[in-house]
Amino acid sequence: MSSNAHLWLLIVLSTLFWGSNFNAAHEVANIVPPLTAAAERFATALLLFWGFRWWTGKAESQLQWRDALTLVPLGLLGVFGFNYAFFIALHTTSPLNAALIMALAPLISVLLSVFLLGSKINRQQALGIVIAFIGVSLVITGGNFAQLQIAVGDLWMLGACFVWSLYSVGSKRYAPHIPSMQFARWTVSIGAVALIALALIVEQPLHTIPQLSFKSHAVLLYMSIFGSVLAYIFWLKGVQEIGPDKSAIAFNFVPVFTLLVSLILGVYPDGIQISGLVLVLAGVLAFNGVLAKIVTRRSLV
Repeated sequence: MSSNAHLWLLIVLSTLFWGSNFNAAHEVANIVPPLTAAAERFATALLLFWGFRWWTGKAESQLQWRDALTLVPLGLLGVFGFNYAFFIALHTTSPLNAALIMALAPLISVLLSVFLLGSKINRQQALGIVIAFIGVSLVITGGNFAQLQIAVGDLWMLGACFVWSLYSVGSKRYAPHIPSMQFARWTVSIGAVALIALALIVEQPLHTIPQLSFKSHAVLLYMSIFGSVLAYIFWLKGVQEIGPDKSAIAFNFVPVFTLLVSLILGVYPDGIQISGLVLVLAGVLAFNGVLAKIVTRRSLV
């Protein structure tokens, strides 16, 4: 397996973990208050990151005090900012709206890469983005776009998309010298502290968490290990090596994996959702030039 293929595998795995997080979150949505759930999830992630750091004892790059000017803003954006905006959005908009708006993240990342990194977008990549976006829209809405409603939460979700995209692009623009593991640990830690502090102010996590069932803790532990630790490490590794402009298109796999996990759980997709899945895959292939190569080879046969 080539190094580039290995990086793409890490990126796809991160979207698998995030996609399954929607299914996991659904299990505890009506049981655990949102900020309390986020606080337990990221508190566990913080302990895992630093426990792993202590266990390995591997030498890392020496950070300078000026690196805090990068790590703190990106940690507040990528972990605290995204989750806070996401939770607020769900108070005033539907999950359907939120998921569809989140599909804009790759587009925003690409646009930010153009302005911050000087990246270029060719027609092939633009076509891939459009195809994948149409596919995501079909997967999320089931083709029933009439369900969409304008709400204040839509603006909050747009904010969540923007801060996540800025986090991805910012890691490439302002912290390419920091190893992905080290960068993820610090930004998750910063965001976790902010989430825990807000949960203590807004909700009562110290009273709620001890009363949760074993199942609820197990679900939150899964979200912490796979959705907060491994997903962040894999995603940042891919972004820093491949670039946010190219890797952002893979974010469209998130709702697709959510759909596939639902299928495993016995919730079967309809024809429109299957069509959307095919379009998403076609969009990713078109963006990376694979689809064009396939068409060219077929025309030469």
